[in-house]
Amino acid sequence: MPLNENNWFTEVFEDRTAFSVKYSEKLFDQNSDYQSVQIYDTEAVGRVLILNGCFMLTEKDAFIYHEMLVHPAMQFIPNVKRVLIIGGGDGGAVTEAVKYPFVESVILCEIDPLVVQACREFLPTISAGLDDPRVKVIHGDGAAFVRDTEKRFDLVLVDSTDPVGPAKALFEVPFYQSVKRVLGGTGAAVFQTESPLFMEGVFTTSVKLLREVFGQNRAHPYFATIPCYPGGLWSFTFCSELHNPRESSTVRQAGPAEPVRYYDPGMRQAVFSAPVFVRRMLA
Repeated sequence: MPLNENNWFTEVFEDRTAFSVKYSEKLFDQNSDYQSVQIYDTEAVGRVLILNGCFMLTEKDAFIYHEMLVHPAMQFIPNVKRVLIIGGGDGGAVTEAVKYPFVESVILCEIDPLVVQACREFLPTISAGLDDPRVKVIHGDGAAFVRDTEKRFDLVLVDSTDPVGPAKALFEVPFYQSVKRVLGGTGAAVFQTESPLFMEGVFTTSVKLLREVFGQNRAHPYFATIPCYPGGLWSFTFCSELHNPRESSTVRQAGPAEPVRYYDPGMRQAVFSAPVFVRRMLA
């Protein structure tokens, strides 16, 4: 059946593949100083956030991405009190982080206030954590923030878009070095590092550079399936000078105070076991 352009939204990836969803209503459509921001309502995947024509999240599968960005590190490294999230203006990563009562503060550094505004209004379940009193939202460039701040963090989560425009700096060595500095040698960082299937160059370069900055055995990619993203298979990379999730079985005594839907500590050994093709790619 041909797609009717009047009620289908389609993201075309590099003029090679496409992902489409049929929508019932366009809820939000504005341009900020940085990008176009759209939110659609759909029957198949719930509400959908689109930035610059690309799927950022759907209500159907956003829990997979946000839980996998936050919980593997949060349930592994000890004494997480101060959390910094770069990007992630939808608030989903914040919502997962504040499920832990021992977290004392969360700073969200998001460059685009329009994203936060739109998601607060039209994606209230995903953005709910932004209302937690421990959360402070800063609108600014994430690379500049970690370069200039004197604060130290136990966990840094980099919830960036693809490496274009302002987000390009979040995939470069100076940013990685700044993140390492604000961890003070004892914390951990997690970066979203794109698809090893459809974005092999970005993925392999990111992991290589992170290993140069943090240490060869200090940057560990792991994976989840995000249906609305190109290639489906998506990667995150856990980095720490002190903590190695592949060598230690340590997990936190206290899990999240609210329910999760995807990740639990029993999955850690599996998610940090890279597929054969990825190991060959990185070798």
